[in-house]
Amino acid sequence: MRFGLQKFGIETEYKYKRTTFKMEGISFRYDNISFKGSQIDRKYSFGNLKKTIENNLEEMKRRGREEYLRELAQEQARQETEKAKQEVKQQAPLSQPQAQNTPNILAIGGVTLTPQQWQTLQEGGYVYLENMTSKDSKTQFSSYVFLNDEKNKAFASKENPETFVKYGQHEMRIRDKKLIEAGYMTKATVKWWGGGYAHPYLWKENKVDAEYRESWSDPRLSKAQKEEQKVKPLVAQKKNRGRRM
Repeated sequence: MRFGLQKFGIETEYKYKRTTFKMEGISFRYDNISFKGSQIDRKYSFGNLKKTIENNLEEMKRRGREEYLRELAQEQARQETEKAKQEVKQQAPLSQPQAQNTPNILAIGGVTLTPQQWQTLQEGGYVYLENMTSKDSKTQFSSYVFLNDEKNKAFASKENPETFVKYGQHEMRIRDKKLIEAGYMTKATVKWWGGGYAHPYLWKENKVDAEYRESWSDPRLSKAQKEEQKVKPLVAQKKNRGRRM
């Protein structure tokens, strides 16, 4: 059987088994001269061409699945955002701070947060937001977002905020470094001897200071409050002691 490729002046001829009529070979004809595919190059043999075609079909199917999954994820994200907007409208009290140090953040950089994203931030985690609007309202950007210890201000980071960096005398998380540089006090997570972690309070008296200060107790507490915190663990230990047999 021949299939004319008149546009290129080439004819393609397939060879079939006599008994099963199963395709088993391919030849190319040009100016009445015929060549088997394998005579031109091994990659043009029927077996290799068949394998290439099958691989191309699989690639097309895979790309089709990826495109479908991408569109599905985008639609789910759109629906989730719309749902969050409706919840914000219905829960009017949420638009006002409920107590001191409770932030009025339902949208960051023009991106409305979902309830799950808001809960993650409240619990000290971070989220990744896309297409936020810059302060000058001229450009859009995407980044990780987290809150300060008081949960009343959002900070952006191009890198994962849990990544550790060397800053001053400690190796700390990027989020701790950003908070210190912005003039906030934070209960940091720093790498410690023996592969463990420590949690000192770190801050700068002034944002322009070259070095930060350190305390192993919350410097914002009064002396009486600090003593009370020391007593509580001791009381708990006494209550949990078991009887000796």
